[in-house]
Amino acid sequence: MIICGGGRRATLRLLLPPLAGLALLATAPGCDRQGVGQGASAPTTRRVVTTGPAGAGVARGVVSFKGTPPPGEDAGGSACHRGAPVIHVAPVEVGPGGGLRDVMVYVKDPRAVPSAAPGGPVVLDQVNCQYVPRVLGVRVGQVLRVRSSDPAMHNVHALSRLNPALNFGMSRPGETRDVSFAAPEEFTVKCDVHPWMSARVYVLDHPFFAVTGADGRFEITGLPAGECEVVFSHPFLGERTRKVTAADGAAAEVDVTFEKEK
Repeated sequence: MIICGGGRRATLRLLLPPLAGLALLATAPGCDRQGVGQGASAPTTRRVVTTGPAGAGVARGVVSFKGTPPPGEDAGGSACHRGAPVIHVAPVEVGPGGGLRDVMVYVKDPRAVPSAAPGGPVVLDQVNCQYVPRVLGVRVGQVLRVRSSDPAMHNVHALSRLNPALNFGMSRPGETRDVSFAAPEEFTVKCDVHPWMSARVYVLDHPFFAVTGADGRFEITGLPAGECEVVFSHPFLGERTRKVTAADGAAAEVDVTFEKEK
């Protein structure tokens, strides 16, 4: 996450599906957040809504992994559909240069946010009994288009708490279903039919977020000028935070290294 300015805090809980032979439960350190509809108080941060970009600041960098990544495990392709390849499930994916994939980087409580609409649908696909992408961000009110590319039965089970939980079936390739969310939160989407399938969804009420690619790189643009707290969240490795000063027309370089806790 990238946090610009002070404000409410959030409790982040990692939920990973069971997979034989792997101890994949990790609880990331987080902040406290009261649930929507559960006596939540109003945010203490006053945001300025702008008609265009909130600023011209840029935060970018590389997220790396130090050490040997924890091993994954194969799940038989026959458990998905005929002709499916063998599925390898790894809690941590590291590129050739040590870049860490699937790290969500986002801003918490920015002082200013654009008033523009969230944009087009974000797609969460099911390909050979794996969610693609494994980590994604979507804005409040933006369409999350869940799609299946598999000739297999799936159920899409979203373990949301501040938004209504979802659980629906999909059985045909090309089938889609659009959903959206009204409250910011982070949750797991899983398939109960194929227990190794898991994706992490971050619902945010601003556009200042990015997910690292295979090389571990990320970039966030349009940041308001001022000090920001950058939070990096990984489904298995937890979180790291850094403070950054965003300046109009200048890029702030932020590099972070994760390692498996002993």
